[in-house]
Amino acid sequence: MPYTIINKIRMHYEVSGQGPPVLMINGLSAPAVNWAFQAKALAPHFQVVTFDNRGVGETDLPPEPVYTTAQMTDDAAALLRHLKIGRAHVVGASMGGTIAQELALRHPRLVRSLTLLCTWAEADARFLHTIEAWMSLAYRVPIEERYRHVLYPWLFTPEFFAKKENVETAFQRSLAYPHQTKAEAIERQGRGLLAWNGTRVKRLSAIRVPTLVLVGKDDILTPPAFSKALAQRIRRARLVVVPGGHGFFLEHADQVNRTILRFLKSVRAK
Repeated sequence: MPYTIINKIRMHYEVSGQGPPVLMINGLSAPAVNWAFQAKALAPHFQVVTFDNRGVGETDLPPEPVYTTAQMTDDAAALLRHLKIGRAHVVGASMGGTIAQELALRHPRLVRSLTLLCTWAEADARFLHTIEAWMSLAYRVPIEERYRHVLYPWLFTPEFFAKKENVETAFQRSLAYPHQTKAEAIERQGRGLLAWNGTRVKRLSAIRVPTLVLVGKDDILTPPAFSKALAQRIRRARLVVVPGGHGFFLEHADQVNRTILRFLKSVRAK
């Protein structure tokens, strides 16, 4: 498993496949392994780079109280430069989508296209309250209950919960990962996320790369209205609403993978 020193921390990353590079950035508390369904689908066509954001997975947990969006963006940019990737398609989900937006603004020459999943530029008060609740509960709730009772109700749809085997499969898959996210990482990433919210709305028109905005029609954490507002502010953005909730790329992986592949191949053809 590859590691490198990025901005004075040891970062874990994975590279698979061959072709034009795709950088995949995951959300709050989520390690790179959560991209497994997408990485497997994209690798036959692209060079796929996944990594653990600071504090998560096998990447170091530095002691500063806030991991800012700019800081995590610079981590991603430094990883691309370490891998000698001059320009990449960038795919970001949830908090990873905010990092992807920031990457396009701070390091525009590194970004070939944007695919933004279940994300936002300016979220509402309920969303902010929910993130604060997650940050607080992370210290109080055991990891098993964090998945079942804190995260899953926000990630998945009623149809998903109607089949108990779906929940159990997701739960066992989550627990099988040996590097569970610590409460400190959730708090530090969350503080950065809350501070970033709403600060880039007026700058989004500066993003000029082809952009696909994807959202689950039943997403109650980052509802379609967030993605619609985001797509309207990015000049070359196309909005696609797909089945599912906030975790639609897990719940409906095959359909989402096909949509992402079509978009990335259309950019490559230009």
